[in-house]
Amino acid sequence: MKKIAIVLMLAGVILAILAQYAYTNDWMWFRIFHTLGFIGYIFIISGLAYFSLWFIHQLSRDEKNRIKRYYHQQHSEKEA
Repeated sequence: MKKIAIVLMLAGVILAILAQYAYTNDWMWFRIFHTLGFIGYIFIISGLAYFSLWFIHQLSRDEKNRIKRYYHQQHSEKEA
């Protein structure tokens, strides 16, 4: 899934750059490239959202493991 997100983000960057280039150089089919640029922005935002959620998931997993270790350490001290 990470590879798909990276590929979509890169494709989005390329589409957005192409749309901006078409706008600045007054290409004849500007409207089509403008639409492709908008799709590119959607790809970029989707890829960033995926990686943001993945990062938050990693942080919560690490925190959950830290809490388990702390609980087991406290529980072991009570038994001793």
